[in-house]
Amino acid sequence: MHDSADRPGKVITINRNDTIKQAATLMAANNVGCLIVNDDQGRFIGLVTERDVARHVADSPDTGHLPVAQIMTDRVISCAPGTPTHEARRIMATQRVRHLPIVQDGVVVGILSARDIMTQQLLEDRAAAEQVAVLSKCLQSTDLQEAAEIVAAEAPKLFEARSCVLYLHPQDDPGKGPEIVTSNRCLCFDGNCPNTESAARIPLGGGFFEELPTECFEQGGQPPRLVLPLSIAGLREPHGADQKRLTGFLCMCGLASSCTANRELTSYKARLAGEIIVAHLTNAMRYQQARLTSLTDPLTGVGSRRLLEDKLQMECERVQRYKRSFSVAIIDLDHFKVINDTLGHAAGDEAIKAMARRIEEQKRKPDVLARYGGDEFVMLIPETGAAEAAVLLDRIRQHVHRIPLEQDLSLSISCGIAENTPEQDVAPGEMMRRADLALYEAKNAGRNCVKLWDKDMGHLVNPGDLEIERIKKLQRRILGLSEKAEKAFMESIWSLVQALEAKDTYARKHSENVTHYAVQIARMMDLGPKHSDLIRRAAMIHDIGKIGIPDAILFKPGVLTPHERRVIEQHPLIAVRILEPMSFLEKEVAIVRHHHEKWNGQGYPDGLARMAIPLGARIIAVADTFDALTSNRSYHVQRPIPEAIRILKDSADYDLDPTAVEAMLAWIESFTIRVGKTSEELAVEDLLATHEPVPAPAVAVAVAPNGGDAERSRN
Repeated sequence: MHDSADRPGKVITINRNDTIKQAATLMAANNVGCLIVNDDQGRFIGLVTERDVARHVADSPDTGHLPVAQIMTDRVISCAPGTPTHEARRIMATQRVRHLPIVQDGVVVGILSARDIMTQQLLEDRAAAEQVAVLSKCLQSTDLQEAAEIVAAEAPKLFEARSCVLYLHPQDDPGKGPEIVTSNRCLCFDGNCPNTESAARIPLGGGFFEELPTECFEQGGQPPRLVLPLSIAGLREPHGADQKRLTGFLCMCGLASSCTANRELTSYKARLAGEIIVAHLTNAMRYQQARLTSLTDPLTGVGSRRLLEDKLQMECERVQRYKRSFSVAIIDLDHFKVINDTLGHAAGDEAIKAMARRIEEQKRKPDVLARYGGDEFVMLIPETGAAEAAVLLDRIRQHVHRIPLEQDLSLSISCGIAENTPEQDVAPGEMMRRADLALYEAKNAGRNCVKLWDKDMGHLVNPGDLEIERIKKLQRRILGLSEKAEKAFMESIWSLVQALEAKDTYARKHSENVTHYAVQIARMMDLGPKHSDLIRRAAMIHDIGKIGIPDAILFKPGVLTPHERRVIEQHPLIAVRILEPMSFLEKEVAIVRHHHEKWNGQGYPDGLARMAIPLGARIIAVADTFDALTSNRSYHVQRPIPEAIRILKDSADYDLDPTAVEAMLAWIESFTIRVGKTSEELAVEDLLATHEPVPAPAVAVAVAPNGGDAERSRN
């Protein structure tokens, strides 16, 4: 006996005239359950099983002397050498036999038992599972479309199929059309694959189709084909909606002949592959939904700032690749604080949502709308010049003005537009700066209008220009704040910080030092006075949240415990709670919140990564790290400047923004050239010699009691 019809093993035979007792003895001696019965000339005439022997002995104990010819089965089901195992299994199942002789030229050359078949099936199933496991390793993409393309490319290899198509559509709206369609060398998809309704009735193990539709055959398709039904469920939609579900199928044609011959094994492989494909596509769709949630503003449902940054970068790249222009528009709601103060913040939120809906209704489908700040929106307008964009924005402005509000109030917006052309090749940051300048021009022109950027607006960013102060005063009037109210608030913060700083002699000048470094980085990056001033104010108050951290943790000389680390990581959120009520610090608050985020997404409090972190926060993180490294602390001694530079370089593109690090190092290098010293000769006091004293409290100033735990957070 052997486990394969291709390789028959030794056959145990008995003569027809041998007794039943001799048959029993022979079976026991050879540990077999079946004997081949031959005639006197050695020709195969039947077989006898242990069941036959046991039944006759049990019925008549005295029949042991009878010849086996009287109890043998003479009508024997057999197979030829080379019969595939799956075919042998089918024969045994159909004929309900447990032993199958392998006969060649009338002579039994081997025999298969049910146990042999079961062992072989287990081996085949294990091999199939290993093949499907290889497919699982290929499915690593978290993008749904890309995941579907990988499935279409890799799944046919399991069945040696020539081509395939994957089709998915929304379950609750089949008439909407497919959401995902991808194929692998399939030219006969349209109208010829099984529809989703019939595919849904196919078992998970797949459905075989022996023939192809005429259209498929004419296009080069080859039978047979295998269809796997697919059904994937995403995350629950916002606002309590049901889960998003996609249904469809994977259709493969031109399967290998071995797949057709051994359908049982093919169905097993199809069932495993179907389960893995559904699981992978489900994970990809849920990841995509989760990412989309992070790219969506929760209040208005339009894009988030992260989405804006991604799309703006893509559009700038498209300008050069396809030589197409595009425009950026910044839209700002006029007198929003008046609405909040008069109608309440809930009504203010409703006004913002109403404005977002009105813009969505009027914009074109390819246009991208994102919420940039509290009452500020940005719209990317692809393949559109500034003049055309102005027409669109003016129409939007008129529609927004018609939104009804209580107490005879009305909504109006000011818009600034900048255009990027292949000839200009403007960077994303510069595009936003230009649109921002155009917005300020619209504000200065009386609001409720649209302005286009032109090069003459560049004078507004020159240091010391009177236009900067006019803009600041205009902003304060819009926010309903007086200079006296802002000054009073800053005086309170400054007094509190001065009292707390006296507790820690190590970090007394930390926030002022960080401010100095951050401003130098901003200048090296050529951000302009407006952004430099914003970063200056944010740096001065970046550690104000440490007011709420217990002194025992704040001044601990040793390594923090996990619990203590979690406590100290709350200080950016504490700062937000302190500063959030001051509407004139809205942009600074965003920077303060995220100054401990890391480039690799491993920071806190929100785990933002790369360009999703506000630029000001990325700059302050570099300045904070450098000051922490080059200052004495309760938990480490001061590092030399060359060592601090080395650590900054090592942290670039991992913890820190590489561009901000490069700007910091460039400033240090330029400083050494200016003073005629090497980095080894340079002292921190030299770098801070040009430190401008922080005016208190005329600008937004606050120094944290214990600054810069950047190095501690790495321990």
